[in-house]
Amino acid sequence: MDTAFRNRAFAVSLVLVAGLSTLSWRLLSVQSWNRNFSSKAQLSRFKMKETIPASRGWIVDRHRQPLAQNRPEAALIADANHLRFEDNLTSAVAHCNLNAQAGWYDLSEEDQRKAFRKMKSRVKKMAPELLREEHLNYALAVLSRELRVPKKTLFEKIQNGRKRIVVMKKIREDQARRIESELQARYIQGFSFERSEARVYPMDSFASHLIGMMGQDGKKSSKGISKGISGVEKAMDSYLQGRPGERELKRDVNGLVKLTESASFTPPMLGKHVQLTLHTGVQAIAEEELQAAMDHCQAERGTIIIVEPQTGDLLAMATRPHFDLNTREKSLENGRNFATQDQVEAGSVMKIIAMSAALDRGVANRSTMVNCGWGKITRPHIVVRDHHSYGDLTFDQVLMKSSNPGAFLFAEMVGSQGFYETLDAFGFGKRTGFPLSGEASGRISNRSNPQNFATASYGYGVSASPLQIAMAYAALANKGVLMKPRLIQSIIAKNGDILEERNPEVVRQVVSRNTAREMCLALETVVGDGTLGPTGWRAFVPGHRTGGKTGTAWRYIDGVGYDMDSFLVSFAGIVPVQNPRFVAYIMIDDPKFDDPEATVGGGSVAAPVFKRVAERVIHLLDIKPSEPIELKVSDIVLSNE
Repeated sequence: MDTAFRNRAFAVSLVLVAGLSTLSWRLLSVQSWNRNFSSKAQLSRFKMKETIPASRGWIVDRHRQPLAQNRPEAALIADANHLRFEDNLTSAVAHCNLNAQAGWYDLSEEDQRKAFRKMKSRVKKMAPELLREEHLNYALAVLSRELRVPKKTLFEKIQNGRKRIVVMKKIREDQARRIESELQARYIQGFSFERSEARVYPMDSFASHLIGMMGQDGKKSSKGISKGISGVEKAMDSYLQGRPGERELKRDVNGLVKLTESASFTPPMLGKHVQLTLHTGVQAIAEEELQAAMDHCQAERGTIIIVEPQTGDLLAMATRPHFDLNTREKSLENGRNFATQDQVEAGSVMKIIAMSAALDRGVANRSTMVNCGWGKITRPHIVVRDHHSYGDLTFDQVLMKSSNPGAFLFAEMVGSQGFYETLDAFGFGKRTGFPLSGEASGRISNRSNPQNFATASYGYGVSASPLQIAMAYAALANKGVLMKPRLIQSIIAKNGDILEERNPEVVRQVVSRNTAREMCLALETVVGDGTLGPTGWRAFVPGHRTGGKTGTAWRYIDGVGYDMDSFLVSFAGIVPVQNPRFVAYIMIDDPKFDDPEATVGGGSVAAPVFKRVAERVIHLLDIKPSEPIELKVSDIVLSNE
């Protein structure tokens, strides 16, 4: 073999042997003699990151009073891997032992550092299992004191065998910060906090169907953000939710996690506030009066809707049954919004369609008289019965007496095509555009059937949601212009600036201005001056010209038919008729009374509720009287002077 080749081969072999020997020596050193270096290297690869929750936007009323807001909270998390990583626990155990020594706090900082180094050297010689046990006992003693939870309870949670253990949820943010400082000062490892924001509703069940709820822990988006599942929380979720931030926890030179310091930080993007058209004061009145009415007449379902006719703004929408937004009690069984998601045959409140159509098409005026047949009128295959025997009635009297044959006769003057065109124009049979999900469209029975045409003229065979009826009356109060119901007023930035305004939306001109004015005046006769006579006399508000219409209808049950012993009662009112400020619609489903002689009807049950609501809203909104208020002797307080 060539000498030069042998020399080259020897040199290469020598280099390989030297390199492999060095690598082997280094590996042995890391694994056996310099295990601490290995531990730190391994630990540094596990980056401790914490999600910074995005602050969800608030839901506020028209005056920016909060209806839904946030409460910061945290969950204490234990990491089983870190709790078993003994090289990371020596500082805490050393600190624990030194704390137990008398005079420790009297030492100077330099002497404390020296004593700490010596104690750490001794602790490192402890058996790993004993080291873990002492660290855990120390940690749980601190946490037990701070959380005011028995140490045994915490220990049982830690020993559940999981790698990630939720020790406690719903810890106040100030408490979490204090615990972080305590853990860091004592070098305790293996514990951290996960931040979140709890959604809280200041007024519990207030406007619960409108505000809506957030999903539970499992109802989150792909980005881990809790989502709204009903009401405004769901409809405006994309505006309300923000984007979470993140921070990486800082480590000291020994690799110990510093809970209160960040190595990197990505700030969260805050959500936007959503401002509603709701007036908290008006809503409170509606809630209180509806509940009082429900209790009085032992009903389970009802609603009060109050609308500003010129804008379509919903000032209030109270619904029963309802539920508690904070506890979620009865949210499943009572989550349906009767005001928007149910459709019913409302009866005589629907007579405004036939009467408006007759005026608007010029086939009648308020002086036109019809013969109501003394209890019934007949046509081929049609019989229209009345609740009382009436003969000749004027236009206004048909509304005052709520005559079924009278309404039919005015619809007949218009014809079925004209009647249904007016019904469509008022928005029945289609959704109003209410921004929350699940709105009912209503239903109109077969238009080609003459019997359906007859019953539709006085409110049967046409199903509508309470909101649709309220908006129809608001159209008459708004000079014949139908508005889209407005619930969302604006989107507001965190600094208070308005980012987006949701302006009122006109749907269409339903009837002429003159027809609308004449209808409001005709509806005023239904209320009258508060003396017995018109069906709506109990809705009279002293000093304020009030118009409205009663409604009493048999409840229709799908698949069964009409229940002659069960009623839907309602009243739709306009205040004041000459310059309407609000429309209020009250509907109560199946009122019952212990007194068998009690009268169940829109005029006897719903109209008094309207009166109480209207009086309080008038006072709240400071609506000036339009008529002099006559004091009764019973209203005068006599002085002793």
